[in-house]
Amino acid sequence: MPSADSPLTSAELPMLGADQINPSVPAIVRVALDVPLDRYFDYRNPGIHITVGQRVVVPFAGRQLVGIVMEFAEHSEIAPDKLKALIQAFDDVPLDAASLHLIKFCATYYHTPIGQAVLPALPVRLRQIKPAVSRKMWVYQLVQPVPAAQLPPRQKVLTRLLALLQQQAQCSEAQLAACSSGWRKALLPLVASGHISREAVVAMRPSLPASDVAPTLNNEQADAVQAIVAQLATFKPWLLFGVTGSGKTEVYIRLLQAVLSQPQAQVLVMVPEINLTPQLEGRFRQRLSQFSLVTLHSHLSEGERLQHWQAAQSGAAQIVIGTRLSIFTPMPHLKLIIIDEEHDGSYKQQEGMRYHARDVAMVRAKQLHIPIVLGSATPSLESWYRTQANPTVHAEQKQPYQLLRLTERAVTAAQLPKIHCIDTVQMPPEAGLTPWLKQAIAQRLAQGEQSLLFINRRGYAPVLHCAACQWLADCRRCSAKMVLHLKQRLLRCHHCGDEQAIPLQCPSCGNPDLRPVGQATQRIEETLQLLYPTARIARVDRDTIQAEDALTQVLSAVHAGEIDILVGTQMLAKGHDFPNLTLVGVLDVDGALYSPDYRASERLFAQLMQVAGRAGRGEKPGEVLIQTAFPQHALFAALQTHDYEAYAQQLLTERIQMQFPPASHVAVVKAEATSYALVEQFLTELTDAARQSVAQQARPQARSPIVYDPVRPSVARLNRMERGYVMMQSQHRGTLQALLRLAVMWARQHPLQAKLRWVIDVDAIDM
Repeated sequence: MPSADSPLTSAELPMLGADQINPSVPAIVRVALDVPLDRYFDYRNPGIHITVGQRVVVPFAGRQLVGIVMEFAEHSEIAPDKLKALIQAFDDVPLDAASLHLIKFCATYYHTPIGQAVLPALPVRLRQIKPAVSRKMWVYQLVQPVPAAQLPPRQKVLTRLLALLQQQAQCSEAQLAACSSGWRKALLPLVASGHISREAVVAMRPSLPASDVAPTLNNEQADAVQAIVAQLATFKPWLLFGVTGSGKTEVYIRLLQAVLSQPQAQVLVMVPEINLTPQLEGRFRQRLSQFSLVTLHSHLSEGERLQHWQAAQSGAAQIVIGTRLSIFTPMPHLKLIIIDEEHDGSYKQQEGMRYHARDVAMVRAKQLHIPIVLGSATPSLESWYRTQANPTVHAEQKQPYQLLRLTERAVTAAQLPKIHCIDTVQMPPEAGLTPWLKQAIAQRLAQGEQSLLFINRRGYAPVLHCAACQWLADCRRCSAKMVLHLKQRLLRCHHCGDEQAIPLQCPSCGNPDLRPVGQATQRIEETLQLLYPTARIARVDRDTIQAEDALTQVLSAVHAGEIDILVGTQMLAKGHDFPNLTLVGVLDVDGALYSPDYRASERLFAQLMQVAGRAGRGEKPGEVLIQTAFPQHALFAALQTHDYEAYAQQLLTERIQMQFPPASHVAVVKAEATSYALVEQFLTELTDAARQSVAQQARPQARSPIVYDPVRPSVARLNRMERGYVMMQSQHRGTLQALLRLAVMWARQHPLQAKLRWVIDVDAIDM
């Protein structure tokens, strides 16, 4: 018999027993492959017993590929003598029907070839031809008492081990090792004799000892928990709208306790970024130590990811914390989905199948008839719109979201921070900092309190400039500027990653006096070191947080009071709780106020509300100073009063008037090639074909989709590829989907499709 995860080859068939040869199985196996062809591929089954969802290896275009069995058939369009046979079938656990159903839906909705939807949802090791062997651990159980005659003469070690096994139903290897380092040699003979049984389980990291008594819920938290728990047995979308520091995590913990108290229950908790995982994981491991927990994110090794994925698939992991790809993780006993920071754009996949994990989670919850909780201090307008008593909303969304409010901070003495705008026209900054902000930092240092300076731009300066001829350092591959990284002595493109040495003189005129223009994290850190030489300063951005535990170390240092000033990007904007941090300074945010992206103000408001929420989370009052040339802007007025609802309603009114999302649905057809002439021709002809199709449909004017002219994005050339896109818009999702199906059929038959790359981005959030 083959071992677990081992391949089963057609060459081995003569050696198989009757339980593996099954002549009654359908002769044709239809397999999904990770190739850009939207179809299943037929293969001849040589008699192996195979189930839907199982991994197989098949020949394809002169190579071997891993695929997933999707269905069976009695006949194929391919002639029997030309039909190739399966090469291997793996005997690991197949994908379950619910997972396949969800992925099929996503492939259809996001117009992605089925194989390119199914295979990328698996861990990398399950996409490889070699067997996916996962590290396992064993648990031991005493089956029957060991007669004294069978005990060795010197049995002190064995006596201790047997006493431990009698006390507990099962003992892990770690528990036995803590009892005696020689446990393995002592117990294995008893395993062989049948007195002790052992069972293989997927290795999972043990949780921490339980923490102190849980905090008392305030009335709003208690009401939220009670409302959700009362409807755990049905599909229900909940929007948990809570100000920063209002205790949304505590609500999550109480919900998990309620759900996991049921037999055979699992919960999926999703976070937008890997940086939020350690703190949330730590809270859960302490407060929910009795439940098994795994994480799924990009910082895991491939072996760890496979182990954690298999623990979720088997049901051994009761809590799964993961980033966007975890939404496709098989969980046979899933009873609740929680989406933390649901507004975050990181939930939208920007490569391959461009799914939105929040929306897919809603579909999964509906398919499984379970509740889903979306949590945020600044909900997305899409989610906020679906809480409104609006007939148009209910026509599209048959299950409106139930709104739950948390308006108070969970710590009784904690108040929302006071927010002030510093007019940089009246008080110009020096080296990026205004006198008011400098004085506020100095005051916190004197009081032994911590400060955070937020600037969402890493590097030293965004531009290197020659004042003599106005030369700017451009990227050789992109239509973007190179960012100066002074400490690394490099110019770096943050779009394609290209690097250049800093020129000694202007390449255009020879002027040696090249100057950095603008501020970024490195330059602000340098300024702070000059202004406050005794302060302990830490910079947190993608350049400094590269090692796996680098961010955890910095956060631990902040909690230990070993850091006075934090300088960082959006990595610090959300999810972190620093009780002694009382000042937040916000630098250089005005660019978003005049961005052509209609979502820019929504994103900026959410970002500023999140970063402002880092201040005053303990008993000490917090203050937020925002440097801006537009202090009278409506966005800052709403921010100063912490009035998300008023600003959201204002934005919604504008969106509805303009018929932009969430009042309508959009999709974008993106194309890129080495020549823009090819892109322009392809998109222009696509636009004409789409408009012609719209004109031929007999619909009322209000129901007709809109097809816009082709345009170029702000970064028109990326990594030497010229780019363009066409946006399609409709008030009705079904109408837009019908148009997209025609667009996909047209594009796949276009003669230029082999000379360029194109993709459809449904519900696009970035153009």
